[in-house]
Amino acid sequence: MRHFSKHMLLILITFILSGCAKQWQPTWQQAVPPSNQQSVEHLLEQTRKKYARADTVEKLSASIQAYQWVLRAAPDNYEALQTLSTQYILLGTAYTEKRAEKAAYFKQAIVYAEWAMYTNPHFREKIEQGMKPWQAADALTARESEAMLFWVTAIQYEFKEVMSLYAKIINIDRLNHALTMINRIQEVNPQFGGGAVEFCKAICYYALPSSKGGDKKQGDLAMQQAVAHGEKWLLPRWALGKYYYPIRGEDLKAQQELTWVANQDINQFNDPWPWRIHFRENAQQLLQ
Repeated sequence: MRHFSKHMLLILITFILSGCAKQWQPTWQQAVPPSNQQSVEHLLEQTRKKYARADTVEKLSASIQAYQWVLRAAPDNYEALQTLSTQYILLGTAYTEKRAEKAAYFKQAIVYAEWAMYTNPHFREKIEQGMKPWQAADALTARESEAMLFWVTAIQYEFKEVMSLYAKIINIDRLNHALTMINRIQEVNPQFGGGAVEFCKAICYYALPSSKGGDKKQGDLAMQQAVAHGEKWLLPRWALGKYYYPIRGEDLKAQQELTWVANQDINQFNDPWPWRIHFRENAQQLLQ
């Protein structure tokens, strides 16, 4: 597992504590001058290139910095917001083992995902009326699919990698909120996600107690759908090896899946490049 240097960690903390990421305020409450769309698009062209090459922690931090500069020019830019969300998830799961750092990164990912959702005016109106994101999910559309998925993913990573057993018991309803968001994605964009949506659903069904809606048969079905839907994606096969088969006590199958992921030509898959790198390297580490 790769770790931050102190220098890179200080850079990220500086950006988190400054500018748009300091203490988030809903964009409709900010006095922001109209953005120059041509200038913003030029910035996005450069940031996309950085993210496409972000296969180390240094490159990922540079990509995060670049997208934060986009938000300085256009605080309601959906692409920048949702991409920052997934990058902070990757930062928390792939580049640190420290619980406090993971907690900070996953919370930041949730902030950016919610911010991206709030660019939908109908969702924003419901939130202004006092609803929580999952209560207002019926206002979200296919346009916000990434934001919904990353919101769910960040919550699940926070639940698994950060919370103590006691905290998980207290916060178990968050997985039901995640299911609400997953169901909304499937309603408005059923072909989205390359198996990621179905995998998130399987996690919820397996992690929830039966008294709260947990259902291992539904979890098994969702995992099967994830693999079928994600034929050209590494995520579902990696998920089988890292999570699904170990939970079921099928260690040999888990090893077979991880071996498969570890030996793939990752150029042949559709997952974002930084995530492909993580899946392959993580599979190799788990096999060791």
